[in-house]
Amino acid sequence: MRVQLITQLFDPENAIKGLSFVKELSSCGYDIEVVTTYPSYPGGRIYYGYKMRIVQVEEIDGVRVVRLPSYISHGKSAIGRLLSYATFSISAFVYSLLFTSRPDVIYSYYPPMMGGVAGALLGFIKRRPFIYDVQDLWPEALSATGMLKDRRIIRCVDLVINWVYRRAAAIVVLSDGYKNTLISKGVPESKIHRIYNWCDESRIQKQPSTVQEENEYFDITYAGNFGPAQALSFVLEAARSLQDDGHKAIRFLFLGDGIECNELKQQAASLGLSNVVFKGRVPPEQVGAELQAADALLVHLADQPVFSITIPSKTQAYMAIGKPILMAVAGESAELIKKAGAGIISRPCAPDEIAKAALAMSKSSPAQLASFGDCAKNFYITNMSQKNGVEKISLLMKSLIKK
Repeated sequence: MRVQLITQLFDPENAIKGLSFVKELSSCGYDIEVVTTYPSYPGGRIYYGYKMRIVQVEEIDGVRVVRLPSYISHGKSAIGRLLSYATFSISAFVYSLLFTSRPDVIYSYYPPMMGGVAGALLGFIKRRPFIYDVQDLWPEALSATGMLKDRRIIRCVDLVINWVYRRAAAIVVLSDGYKNTLISKGVPESKIHRIYNWCDESRIQKQPSTVQEENEYFDITYAGNFGPAQALSFVLEAARSLQDDGHKAIRFLFLGDGIECNELKQQAASLGLSNVVFKGRVPPEQVGAELQAADALLVHLADQPVFSITIPSKTQAYMAIGKPILMAVAGESAELIKKAGAGIISRPCAPDEIAKAALAMSKSSPAQLASFGDCAKNFYITNMSQKNGVEKISLLMKSLIKK
């Protein structure tokens, strides 16, 4: 059974449905071709060892990976982002139409909407089922982050994405909130499948830590992107509140990078925060050690309706590693942590509440902190593991191929 995976994000970039997903799916008996571009996320520059070419075919751990050109943009420009998505999707469509044999299933993972358009057109032309994996709700996410404000453009995006939903043989969503939203848009419930995301488990497996642990601090670590959606300026305000109240032993560590990184560093400097540390990007193989060294892990998103029905991808990594979670995201994510018994909840973009939650976490007994971590890991293994998710996707593919 041949599967064509269309995704702008792929290894060595950190993609949820990247190489580990493809290898797991291959072990179920699928022959998979990955159509992607040259790695550049999140820094906006092509990774060392790669060069933009018309086409580059490589084999990674037995997986055929075809890299195609695209415009690179990971900055604040909405036009730049859309151009990046559009150029890759056009490259993927043209290559797949002219140079690939007929697959049994087309699976479009990323980018939002435009990857779906390419997959829908290919599915129609090649008369093959097309699965659309929805990681971001458009146009809702664009409006929430301020990337698009023109209502006419937003309306056009909505029309296009609804056409993609109609063309898809099946739609995979990451949360029940996404599923309910699509149903409210008129998408038949029978074609929507909620399959939780997972994390790259190979990157966070228990490993000897090279991170120097400082017992004098209670470290709350955030790992991921620094962008408008994450709204991390409110976390810095919470850090100031804790510092001003004399709780200097509670420290926030930030791992990663993004378009708001410099602004956040300037904010921390202007506030005179001694309880905030920016550690920058760390090698993927070191991420697990950094998370293991933390006392608790932080998730934060802007207080927007669209984010109340999502589950940030870092949630799975945090749970898999078995650490207490400070969840500052409204809605489904908060309910998930509450259900799992995996940590403490705070309202997002509310510095005083985030500070109170951080203080409560720091005052929890070692036994309570261990219980949070154990509950998080058990919930992940039972409901969110890669094995669990891939089995569900494999069954979905088989059901479509039989039709």
